[in-house]
Amino acid sequence: MLYLLICICPQGLHAESIAKITHPKIIIRNDKGDELIQIQAVVELLSVSINGFRISELSDLAWDKDENLLYALSDNGYLLSFRPVFKNEQLHDLLLINGIALHDDKGKKLRWKNSDSEGLTLINSDNHVLGDTQYIVSFERQPRVIQYNREGFIEKQIEIPEKLGNIVNYRSENKSLESVVIHEQYGLMIGTEYSLKEYDKAQLGFYTLDGKFRSFPAHFPDGALTGLAITEDNDLLAIERTLGGIFAGFKVALHHLQFENDHLENKVIAIFLPSEGYFNDNFEGIVKHKKDFYFMISDDNNHPLKRTVLIYFKYAQ
Repeated sequence: MLYLLICICPQGLHAESIAKITHPKIIIRNDKGDELIQIQAVVELLSVSINGFRISELSDLAWDKDENLLYALSDNGYLLSFRPVFKNEQLHDLLLINGIALHDDKGKKLRWKNSDSEGLTLINSDNHVLGDTQYIVSFERQPRVIQYNREGFIEKQIEIPEKLGNIVNYRSENKSLESVVIHEQYGLMIGTEYSLKEYDKAQLGFYTLDGKFRSFPAHFPDGALTGLAITEDNDLLAIERTLGGIFAGFKVALHHLQFENDHLENKVIAIFLPSEGYFNDNFEGIVKHKKDFYFMISDDNNHPLKRTVLIYFKYAQ
């Protein structure tokens, strides 16, 4: 395991190692017994702060290829950035680089119901230009999608389908715009934690900006969509999470979604169960790092007995 140290990152900033990393031999199977997910590393993040922003309630991830940074979005309206360190293709360390607040249209830091940020994706993060990355963030409670600049100030509010902007259409205030990704063909996709009231709750899915809803069946009773990632082939990986009970812990099903015209082909590629010992956690964010390799992170719900866990895995398709 790796513990605290201070180093100098390439930009000259002080970067703090905040990782307890293990490389366990764990077998993860899908609902048919196939082993498609190969765990490369399990990282427990220390509960430390930077610029007053604590590693807590992390709900989504985004990868900045140009800057070699992993971004994590907190439910509390701020962004943290990390630099993963690899040695011999193995995740060796994770450095905490920066933390910034998101702001409202008056330039004030987000607070209370206005700050329930859930979904994150990036633009200009793979154009071979340094310093021009911007953030697209989706929110619950007051459902909206905002584009922010590097300092966390609003560039513009993205116009979303009218039904998504009205909280009465959701099953609760806290079950709305859970994730966002940008697809090469279909553009911005907005995942809702549960389908809107007009649809069957057992169908999970996402909207494009033209208002079209694409869905797939939940694997678990009362399963919720908590994260989306674009694959190398422009398919989707989707996190479905459910709470098995007060003492039963969380269960997670990872779906591979392929586009067949307006239809989604759905395949469950992994099931993470509390019995494994590493995965009794509330996983909410996922992002592709490079071909076939992904990061997935859990939300500690700001609970002193829970933890923030980052998993690095290979999807052996």
